[in-house]
Amino acid sequence: MAPPRCASGASPQGGRRQWTGRAGSTASAWARTGFGVFACALASLLAFATPLAVATDKVVWHGREAPAGIGGEFDLIDHRGERFALSRVAGRPVLLFFGYTHCGSTCPQALGTAREVVRTLTGDHDVAVLFVTLDPLNDGPEALREFVQRLDARIVGLTGTPRQIERVAEAYGVGLRGQGATLEHSSMFYLLDARSHVRRVYMHTTPAAVLVDDIRRLSGSPA
Repeated sequence: MAPPRCASGASPQGGRRQWTGRAGSTASAWARTGFGVFACALASLLAFATPLAVATDKVVWHGREAPAGIGGEFDLIDHRGERFALSRVAGRPVLLFFGYTHCGSTCPQALGTAREVVRTLTGDHDVAVLFVTLDPLNDGPEALREFVQRLDARIVGLTGTPRQIERVAEAYGVGLRGQGATLEHSSMFYLLDARSHVRRVYMHTTPAAVLVDDIRRLSGSPA
């Protein structure tokens, strides 16, 4: 099976996604009605918004405040084949993005931004950048390792079983819909604090400088 294509600007819906590997075997079914509704609500919040600067307690934040209840722990596999939980990066700000390695539209732009964030913050801030695949049967640890090494070795690629990916995507309100060879997904950055709580959500088009400002503020250092 050819890797799915990424559809840009899609509105997430509560459809049914079947995980099918290259050999064509179906691993599990995707999506619940509640998941689709939640994803739509999150997408509606951000879909047509440009990054905003919001003053909170005299601190100017960008993006949008994360919807209540979004986020949660991981139980995934990293690009080295090791088990990964958010506890591994506890005490550090985290920049999180969902996509997949063969995405040809939103993911390259977002991951280029993530690379710029990592390189800008090198030496003065310890930020963890995580990339969770939405195509786990095509994006195993080896594929992710090659992919992130082309970007920046400090970016952590994450995969797992279809059920593991489903749980994480649902917890973070990721919209996902498969139509033939096209995989449509919502494209947003999530900024987590040192306790792994989602603090802000941003469109994938948010400039790196904006993300860097908020990461610095989150870590208590001057922007």
